[in-house]
Amino acid sequence: MNNTAPEEQICLTSRVRHRAVADDGVLINLESGRVVVVNEVGLHIVQELTSPKTRQGLVDSIIGHFDIDAEQAAADLEIYLAELESDQILERQSVPG
Repeated sequence: MNNTAPEEQICLTSRVRHRAVADDGVLINLESGRVVVVNEVGLHIVQELTSPKTRQGLVDSIIGHFDIDAEQAAADLEIYLAELESDQILERQSVPG
């Protein structure tokens, strides 16, 4: 019997569009009209979230592209995901572990 909790995957909602502008990005929530401007790291995360990703997958991608250690990347990612969630930009899915 496997007691592993389901792993959560995160992705952008279908109500959001994004575009790269130089090294930054712009996200638009089509329902609320809210516009969010993100930096280079934020844009990288948003681009990764066009398909479902786990938190660990996102951390691995961040440390593979930027000069940051895994612990700091994970901590910063949690803060950023909370901000995106408060802007209703994310969807979460449970995937059997």
